[in-house]
Amino acid sequence: MSYAIVGFGKIGQALAHAFARKNIDVTDASRRLPEALGPQARAIGPTVVAKSLRDALEADTIILAVPFGEHREVAKALPRWKGKTVIDAMNTLVPPEELDGLPSSAFVAKSFTGAKFVKGFNHLVAATLGCRSDRQGRPPGRLSVERR
Repeated sequence: MSYAIVGFGKIGQALAHAFARKNIDVTDASRRLPEALGPQARAIGPTVVAKSLRDALEADTIILAVPFGEHREVAKALPRWKGKTVIDAMNTLVPPEELDGLPSSAFVAKSFTGAKFVKGFNHLVAATLGCRSDRQGRPPGRLSVERR
């Protein structure tokens, strides 16, 4: 199983930290070129690698952590989404009437035809997603990424 995070803002970086803590390889892509993103990705950990959007989308599981309005551009980057799992970690900041009466994830899923689509992570702020606990267990809301 391979993983990619598309978007490297606060949520994307918090998720990258969670992958790195578990020594799980993850590709990151953003609007910035991989060469510009690379030092920031490497600073998180050796399992976090910056790549182009096209290369990142070769992953089996893609986490969308881009501003809501950019999901269509990501969707256009691949001709087919069959066999991919897309996790929507975006926050919808548009009026409900712009979503055709659908929940935000159902609206976004229409752009990723053929993909398995899941909503996740956006109910927690980036600081909570990225927190590290020194005690046993996890504090409420702490993200735990496990290898499958």
